[in-house]
Amino acid sequence: GVKLASLDIDQRSVCRHAAGIFLSRGHRQLALVVPDSGIAGDLASEQGFREAVDQHGNSEALPATVVHHDGTARHLGAKLDLLFSSSTPPTALLVAKPQHVFIVLIYLLKRGLAVPNQISVIARDYDPIFAIVDPPIAHYSLEEDAYVHRLSRLMVQMVSQDYPTPEPNLIFPKFFTGGTVRALT
Repeated sequence: GVKLASLDIDQRSVCRHAAGIFLSRGHRQLALVVPDSGIAGDLASEQGFREAVDQHGNSEALPATVVHHDGTARHLGAKLDLLFSSSTPPTALLVAKPQHVFIVLIYLLKRGLAVPNQISVIARDYDPIFAIVDPPIAHYSLEEDAYVHRLSRLMVQMVSQDYPTPEPNLIFPKFFTGGTVRALT
């Protein structure tokens, strides 16, 4: 029955931002690739992604496509086969979870699709290898100083009050541009 404060990444805002990046670079067929986990962050990701596309106000943009998968390479590949065989395949993918980014990249290579020349990719989450591969993968990463600062403030607030505030404390991570997003002409 004890309600504690929480500290987390603002996945809804991250996905709104990523969709906005794609849309600002001329992409109109976007897809979010996310596990069918039911986890709050994944649900918030989907909500933010859809909001950005819906609110874009450009009649050329198609409705946001969300690809749910079970996390396995086989299932994700089957879902991507359906997506890329459609009459309006995506030109940009936002991918949740680092291991799924690599599954998607290998899938695209096997299909002969070059990143970023034919399809743009942004990783919703962070992995250190994203910055050292060539081209570096566009992604979001939490700056340690921002996390430590927010966590310290929460701890001081909890100690100085009789009860912790139960509302979530969300942090927006830094966007690393990388080299996997290109503008369409």
